[in-house]
Amino acid sequence: MSQSADNIPSNETLSILVPFRNEFENLPKLFSSLLALNHRHFEVVFIDDHSEDEGLKLLQKLIVENERLDIRFSIIQNRGQGKKEAIETGIHRAIGEIVLTTDADCLLPSNWIEAYLVSFKDRNIQFLAGPVMSREQSNYLEVFQQIEWGSILLLTQYGFALDKPFMCSAANMGYRKEAFLKVGAYTGNKAYLSGDDEFLLKKITQAYGGGATGYLQGNMVWTKAESTWKMLYGQRARWASKWRLHASFSHALLALIPFLIQLFFLGSLALCSLGWLGLLVFFYLWSVKILIERKVLGRVLKDFGLHHKIKYYFLTSICHPFYVLNVGMQAAFGKIQWKGRNSTQFN
Repeated sequence: MSQSADNIPSNETLSILVPFRNEFENLPKLFSSLLALNHRHFEVVFIDDHSEDEGLKLLQKLIVENERLDIRFSIIQNRGQGKKEAIETGIHRAIGEIVLTTDADCLLPSNWIEAYLVSFKDRNIQFLAGPVMSREQSNYLEVFQQIEWGSILLLTQYGFALDKPFMCSAANMGYRKEAFLKVGAYTGNKAYLSGDDEFLLKKITQAYGGGATGYLQGNMVWTKAESTWKMLYGQRARWASKWRLHASFSHALLALIPFLIQLFFLGSLALCSLGWLGLLVFFYLWSVKILIERKVLGRVLKDFGLHHKIKYYFLTSICHPFYVLNVGMQAAFGKIQWKGRNSTQFN
């Protein structure tokens, strides 16, 4: 729900950072989404991370065609390499006291900025995040991603509710520039392809406490679904590869719990070799799993206006343990790549 002007602090300057690399197909939709935002005035800083397509030229054209006084657009080149370096480059260029970040393949709600500014009226709040959901749902792969996003959002909201946040997405994130600089930005983890969101969240939580963070449940950003299973596995393996990099045992354990739960259900296949009693226990366990996931994740997705047939929850419950095992193996032993790069290029 849009906030009234009286509830929006007028003395807060705001910058939106959008790092991008090879996003020719996605930039026009994001640009239209930015133009449709209700709030004025603000700046948008696009940081080109050495794109190899025509995205930069297209973006320059869009800015010229939509030059306006109430939104300040600029494009700068990443001084380093990778998304974290791009964000740091953008931070030093940004004029805003409050910084919001999103990705080039996202669509933003019209009241996206207002929702953040209302929460940032509390000067103790240093970091905010919101939910992200893939927007396509025309085939099972896309529905699978929405159901999985439901589980991610559930865990994310749980962590913030306990004032012990451990995950979020840079596609829908905001923080005070002063806090970003105070905690040393991404110093110590620039060698890793992923983590521009969770590593920063962890640093700010350690510096200011969990009470200085917040989660904007109703401020949904829609991202583009992965188009193939191979791309989905690669993306999730990149995300999962961060678990072993957390110095905190509790943080690493929370990241591992979903993986361990799915391993338990895979291990339950051994019950099928124990005769009728084993089969009964096996079918009981999996029935409970399917019913609980259908009810809980269905409720999460319903809150965002998403409704899927029972058969999709059934298929996802069956497939998910095998999917998680594959992702875990790739994260632990595979070569992590993203947009034509791999982690060794950052070392």
